Parts: sequence; C-alpha cells; structure tokens
Amino acid sequence: DETLQNKVQERFGGRLAVTIARPNRTWITVSAEELPELAKWLKDELGYYHCSTITGLDSGDNIEALYHVTAGGGELTLRVAVPKTNPHVPTLTGIWPGVILYERELQDILGFVVDGHPDPRRYLLPEDWPSGVYPLRKDYVYTFHEEPPATRGE
Repeated sequence: DETLQNKVQERFGGRLAVTIARPNRTWITVSAEELPELAKWLKDELGYYHCSTITGLDSGDNIEALYHVTAGGGELTLRVAVPKTNPHVPTLTGIWPGVILYERELQDILGFVVDGHPDPRRYLLPEDWPSGVYPLRKDYVYTFHEEPPATRGE
C-alpha cells in the first residue's frame, strides 16, 4: 500500500491525493482531466488490468464516479468528482474495455457525460425517459402512478 502510494506520488507529484483506508484498500482522488493518464499508467506500469465496476454517487453539488480496479489481491478506487453543472468525464473504454456498460449506466442514472464513449445509447432507462431527469440524484422525486384496475371482457 505504501509502495503504491510512493509510486503514485513519484509519478504524479502532489496532483493526486492517495489515501490508504486499510491494508489492500487504497483510494486515489484524481481530476477528470488526469483520469485517463492515471488509468493507463496503472494498467501498463502496475498491472491493474481489471476495472471490476464503477460506482456513482451524488455528493451534493458534485456527482462522483468511483472506479474500482484490482491487481494482485489489492483493491484500488479512483475517485473523480465533477460539478453537476458540468458533469464530464472521459471514457476509459480504450484502457479497460469492460467499463463500456458501467459508463452508460452513469450517463442514464446520474447524468454524467462520458466524453468519447463509443456507444452512448441509453442502457437502463427506457428511451422515452425524460431528458435531464436522473433517478439516483438526490433531487430526484419519485412519483407513484397507480395503474387503473384491469377490466374483464374488454
């Protein structure tokens, strides 16, 4: 963990915040602009070949993408926070192809704009879902629509 922290600091200087949460569990806070460089370096130089999932969350004025990557039994989370008013993150499909569906999910349910994504179609929500409405944002208000009872014989 400290070896990883030292390597990240040596390569990126003080531009990234590295936190060791517990053994084999490290967090790196990175800007959206530096995310592809960090991801490529982690894969090519340190063997982080697998992004197991991306978690998204609404943290108030920002939305965050948490990229969970693994290598050699250790877990690493890359944390990217972007303002809701400009929610752009670059695609990482060229580095970890398996993120393609996770990035589409972030677009649908949290309103991220994944720049350069090869297939930005809706993934989870129906095509007629209202534009600008994101069900996992804190400001989303669920409205229950009662279905009319079915009538027999019609």
